[in-house]
Amino acid sequence: MRLLFALFVLLSVLLSSRVQAWGFHDALEYGSPLTCVTPKSTAMGGVWSLPSSGPASIFLNPAELSLIDRTEITVGTGLVQWHSYVHGELGFNHHDSGMVLGTFSAAAGTRISDAVSIGAGISRISDFGFEGVNKLIDNIGSGMYEIVAIDILDSHGTLWELNGGVSVELADWLKAGASGGLRFGSGSWTMIHDIDDQSVPDDTTGGDWEESDLCAHLGFLMPFEFGTFGISGTNSSDRYRSRVAVGFQKDFEILYGSTIGVEFDIQSIENEPEISGRFFGYMAEMLPNTRSIYSVGFSRPSNYHKAALSISTGACIDFGRLGIDLAISWRSRSRDGHSFPDEYIAHIDDSGTYYNVGLNWKL
Repeated sequence: MRLLFALFVLLSVLLSSRVQAWGFHDALEYGSPLTCVTPKSTAMGGVWSLPSSGPASIFLNPAELSLIDRTEITVGTGLVQWHSYVHGELGFNHHDSGMVLGTFSAAAGTRISDAVSIGAGISRISDFGFEGVNKLIDNIGSGMYEIVAIDILDSHGTLWELNGGVSVELADWLKAGASGGLRFGSGSWTMIHDIDDQSVPDDTTGGDWEESDLCAHLGFLMPFEFGTFGISGTNSSDRYRSRVAVGFQKDFEILYGSTIGVEFDIQSIENEPEISGRFFGYMAEMLPNTRSIYSVGFSRPSNYHKAALSISTGACIDFGRLGIDLAISWRSRSRDGHSFPDEYIAHIDDSGTYYNVGLNWKL
């Protein structure tokens, strides 16, 4: 009971934390997607198509609901330690960082017949908060640059999904799932354009947004003797990118029940696609009732400057009907500056370290 109380307090603290996006430009566009729905999916490198999340699979691959053999409840949340580095011409660089609220998800699922399982839940999927500055650089001569203005941004906003889903076992080798619901949220921003030339008055602009769109997830799991294939996808909306993911995992008896897998996904399929991938190992028990997870991956945005890496690890601790999942994941991204509206940005590098904790309860 003391352990449960301590975890409840931790979840309460995390949920009350200030939220912030990774960078100035992200806060004004798609925000910072929170791709780690549960601690296990975090430790696996942010998988989308392969089993990782139990009832919360309604936000990833709803076909995973078919793996539930009794009523289950899962809750997870976490923090993100983020850094954003803007590299400008001739060393005009800028760095922002912060510790902020990451994902939050709560879901429940149950089997209603031998072949059908259902689930429902809510998840925080993107953040649009940012409090910081953006330096505007101009060319004042041959090879000479200076900061001519500073944009001071105060932005807030969150995007959520509220979903229900169903999974059906169509055959021994095929499980299909579909989920859908509402992708909703709101935000606002205020920006002060502070010009270095004192003879020109500063300018203040602002705005707000609200999104309420239908969302859908479709997925398949195909378990064969030699391994399991997973396929999943979701639609885009005004402030969220579409995604399709394909993965494969295999259980190894020689490693006493360990699972090794690989997955690739494409975001923004219809416009400037981004590619990422991950390789993971879900290892057998090294400690009593404890299984560890390790993964490495990469990301390649459409406007990439260089390939970026991710490293993740975690543990799943089984107490019978109650399970505790822990995860930490470091992810990086590097984007070419010429794709941003500001001139004289060479490239933007950012990274985030995810710290996630979750509870799984089988009734």
